[in-house]
Amino acid sequence: MPLAQPERWFDPIVYVLVVANLVPILPVICEVVAPLRPPVRRRRLLAALALGNACALAFALGGGAVLGAMGSSLDDLRVAGGLILLVFAIHDLLFSRVQRKEPLGEIIEDGLDARDPEVGLVPLGIPLMVGPATLATVLVVQETRGFAVTALAVGANALVNAGLLVFASRLLDTLGPGAMRTVGKVFGLLLAALAVSMIRVGLTGAGVAP
Repeated sequence: MPLAQPERWFDPIVYVLVVANLVPILPVICEVVAPLRPPVRRRRLLAALALGNACALAFALGGGAVLGAMGSSLDDLRVAGGLILLVFAIHDLLFSRVQRKEPLGEIIEDGLDARDPEVGLVPLGIPLMVGPATLATVLVVQETRGFAVTALAVGANALVNAGLLVFASRLLDTLGPGAMRTVGKVFGLLLAALAVSMIRVGLTGAGVAP
């Protein structure tokens, strides 16, 4: 991974950060683990984050083989991933990530017990922290830049999100859930731009668009 070419690793880091940041869903995550004592809460959140990102790296390693077995090309992946990101971005801009995530298990309404050890992976790790949009983005980065850059991007994103989780309560007390979701709207707009770019590059590579 040549550090003399920062665009080779800097762009993927930005892409993954835009897609996988936890800012807009911090209120939901904090509410899920609210019954736990603070030290246990931090350990559970960081373990869920580690598990989610490990799944993302595993998907990056194995997803390409599945793609090849299906006879799909990298351009197909770009278009499909871009469409997924665009749908997520539009939903984020029109509604919120909180509304999009909660129906995956009716997290709060079903009285999810945060003390259950399985909660570390589902739904906290997958799909709250690492969802389909993140997996699609990671796979595109893997196919275009290689695993070393992918691991760097996922690791950088994990560090940023770990900081957010450690200081989540303080951030929410200082800014409030509304401000956090407003920041999420900005990321949603950036996500839409990234999605359109992926679709355009994929269609051009496939010869569908000039």
